[in-house]
Amino acid sequence: MQRGVVVAMVAAALVSSAAVSFAQGEMAVMQGNITAEDGTVLPEATIKLNDQARGRQFSIKADKKGYYYRRGLPYGEYAMVVEKEGYVSVNDKVRLGAGVEHRFDFKLGKGAPEGAKEFAEGFAAFGRGDNDAAVKAFEAAVQKAPELPEVHVNLALAYLRVGRKAEGVAALEKAATLSPDEPRTQFQLGGAYVEMADLDKAIVAFEKGLAKQPDLTNTLAYEATVALGAVYFAKGDAAKSIAQFEKALAARPGLPIPTLGLAKAYLSSGDADKALALFRQVVASAPGTPEATLADIFVKELEKTKAPGS
Repeated sequence: MQRGVVVAMVAAALVSSAAVSFAQGEMAVMQGNITAEDGTVLPEATIKLNDQARGRQFSIKADKKGYYYRRGLPYGEYAMVVEKEGYVSVNDKVRLGAGVEHRFDFKLGKGAPEGAKEFAEGFAAFGRGDNDAAVKAFEAAVQKAPELPEVHVNLALAYLRVGRKAEGVAALEKAATLSPDEPRTQFQLGGAYVEMADLDKAIVAFEKGLAKQPDLTNTLAYEATVALGAVYFAKGDAAKSIAQFEKALAARPGLPIPTLGLAKAYLSSGDADKALALFRQVVASAPGTPEATLADIFVKELEKTKAPGS
């Protein structure tokens, strides 16, 4: 199996699991490039999104330069197929956040003799929701192509989907060893460590990934920054938590999740006035969301402490 037969964009699901969903009721944007493994653009490659729960389907076609852009996509989780004739399709799941501009770049590879059949079977199993079959297929692919980090990444995703978290983490650790300079793998690994409540290792993985990809216009780097802020808060390090949430808000101002996280971190650090202002901002800017509901509870409690005679 040649290196890089298929690169599946599985990081979003893992990193996003470390943070709460974005504001409801807003539409998402999806954009990026689709290329072959050698960097050749793949004109008119297509992305198909299927929300089976709500019966929604969308199709996106890349232009002559392999670039795609689609706005007005409802938030939620989709089964996704990225395909181009003559190339191995990517079959995966993607979660689109409300009001978020997602950038996903895909690389498609041509079939190769070693492990290609098992690899394709794994993606086909993902597509039909048979995660147990996906585990078996990717385990077989790893046996035939143990040097390819992408195989270990997708085996990790299969393990995580069937609740085999420890094995999923081990597979991601192997992928990170094989491809130490790939930030996406570090983001995935950080998210998996969060799932395992191993916060110290999550911090190391997120920071390694962000050192390689510090540009927060990249969706995965942005989500890793928000997740890192949440991890630092859970560790009781308010100062580092504040720094991460402020970075996220500088890149994308006003979003409720990092604003809520920043408010909680300021409250933890003893700055109740800043915290109260930020909680009020969440309530005003994201009405009806879980973030606003939680922020309103904090507002009422803080206002009680400030009330005369309280």
